[in-house]
Amino acid sequence: MCTGIVFDFDAFYILANAFHYLELRKDYVTRYDELDIVSDINKNLDQAKRNINTYNPSTYTGTIPTVKMNLIKENINQCINTINNEKVKSMLPKTRITIIDVYELREAYENEFSGKCIVKNLQWLMQDNISEYNSPYLVKNQQLHKLYIGSLMSATSYLKKDLQNNSSYFYNTAIASQSVKDNTKDGFDEVMSAYNKASEFILYFSNWFKEEASV
Repeated sequence: MCTGIVFDFDAFYILANAFHYLELRKDYVTRYDELDIVSDINKNLDQAKRNINTYNPSTYTGTIPTVKMNLIKENINQCINTINNEKVKSMLPKTRITIIDVYELREAYENEFSGKCIVKNLQWLMQDNISEYNSPYLVKNQQLHKLYIGSLMSATSYLKKDLQNNSSYFYNTAIASQSVKDNTKDGFDEVMSAYNKASEFILYFSNWFKEEASV
């Protein structure tokens, strides 16, 4: 009797896990590399690369020390790479987006962009002595930049909570099944919006750097 109950209990959880897996396969069908927002992100990053490559240390005559200009260029370049991280690259051939992809894109955003680009490469710039900068980009809008950086760092916090709250095993109705599909698309749109916002900010800083470099 007891053995039968244990067997039934185990079988229930095996089936529940299997059913949960099938429900997580409620994919958002789309070609990743053909999405407008992906194109926008790539355009921002490509322009940012072109901007920072206009800098020539041998001809620069501005007030920022050349060593610091070299460092800022490298910081911006590293930020470009954190947005175009390995998870993002792995999305290029995809024609179906899963809830797992959404979760991993969010994790990559927090670990790569927030954890590395902002904390290591941009936040210090907001605390730097900007009196030596020639361009008005940073001089006039430092407080606004700090607020914007804060919004970038929290851009996926709601999505994280939503993904955690929707990790139940019991997707057992047609309505719930459709909800998983909706959550996949909505979550994907939200995390890609965060990436796009990040790429716009990097482009903004690269525009400032290009202006500084032209002095």
